[in-house]
Amino acid sequence: MQLLLHLIPVAVILVILFMRKHMLFAGLCGAVTAMIIGGIAPVEAGNMVMEGIGTMFSYTAPILYAAAAVMVSKGGSIQAIVDIAQHALKKKIALFAGFLVLIQAFATYMAGMGAGNTMVIAPLVAAAVGAVPEVIAGMAIATAVGFTTSPASTETVLAAEAAGRDVVEHASSMMPVTILFFLLGAALAVYGVYKRGTMIVKREEDAEQQDQLTTGQLWVRAVPAITLLVLVVFGSKLNNLIGIHLFVPAINVIITAVLTACLTPLKINKTCDALGEGSRYILTTLFSVGFFLAFINIIAKLGTFEELAALVGNAPQAVIVPCAMIMGFLIAIPSGAFCAGVLTLILPTLSLLGMPSEAMGFVAIATGFGTQVSPVQINIAALSEGFKQDIMITVKNNIKFVVGALILLIVLSFFFV
Repeated sequence: MQLLLHLIPVAVILVILFMRKHMLFAGLCGAVTAMIIGGIAPVEAGNMVMEGIGTMFSYTAPILYAAAAVMVSKGGSIQAIVDIAQHALKKKIALFAGFLVLIQAFATYMAGMGAGNTMVIAPLVAAAVGAVPEVIAGMAIATAVGFTTSPASTETVLAAEAAGRDVVEHASSMMPVTILFFLLGAALAVYGVYKRGTMIVKREEDAEQQDQLTTGQLWVRAVPAITLLVLVVFGSKLNNLIGIHLFVPAINVIITAVLTACLTPLKINKTCDALGEGSRYILTTLFSVGFFLAFINIIAKLGTFEELAALVGNAPQAVIVPCAMIMGFLIAIPSGAFCAGVLTLILPTLSLLGMPSEAMGFVAIATGFGTQVSPVQINIAALSEGFKQDIMITVKNNIKFVVGALILLIVLSFFFV
């Protein structure tokens, strides 16, 4: 009975969202309902709102890379890469989209997080093929698997520790599933472009300006975007190679800005203006997402999500892993800003039952999938900004593909666990 009472605020949010009202209004109504049910004082709720907003603005790397991506785009650098790819691949631009999804996947795997990579790669994909739903979903799926199985991520550490296994060994055991979903994400992107064609919205003046460039000039103009991509994807590897922690997000953006001023028509003043302008969308989005996250945290204060997680322990032994996967997926939808936080609710139950680390890994991936249909997930904000569409549109378009990936994952769990 208590669980049903605590689920009322979540139900309020879902009903209002289904009525196509703004997510902040839905979150506020749910939070007020939770305050009434749980007797939460306005002062405490106010502090939680401030904490939620502050948490989202702590994502400095995605903010920096979002600004840099807009800057190189305004300089024509991203379009130059796309034009070079189109000349090389001719009518096979769908393969380019699939290739970029793989770049996103492996970059996420190496870094242990995806949003920063998405900020750079998504605009490149958008310029090449436009906001194709299958492409965006492919990137989301690959990113979720990347950060939940990477030996460099918090999620993988939690999964390995819950089973008492070495992190590297656990990551190696999950590698077949990781590769499978990376290829699935890329294949989904290729299929989407073949099915729908490109969905590019290009301004005529940009197209005319780009068409006048020779191949050599295109390569020169592409240098800033290529450099940014290389530094984002391989920055940590380069740091290890030279033995100095040099290529950090701020330095990467400064290097890119210098190259943009030198090699594109923007020059110094316009490059600086473009860098400042580029941060506007992501900062505005993080402000809204921070508010919504705070409202969800107020609901979480009731213990709603802990009570849901506890239900997993009541499932029959044969289906406890699939049940844990589904529960992790569902809990991550409203609270998906922190995938690791959701896992701390689910994994202890499996740990007490002596489940192998592969079971923990499957739950981690399923929870990661849930974050990719969560309006408070920073990677969803990054995808929405990169493809220039509203967050809720991204969430809506992702649902059927991500749920399909979850179903496939559940089927695989019966063979791998």
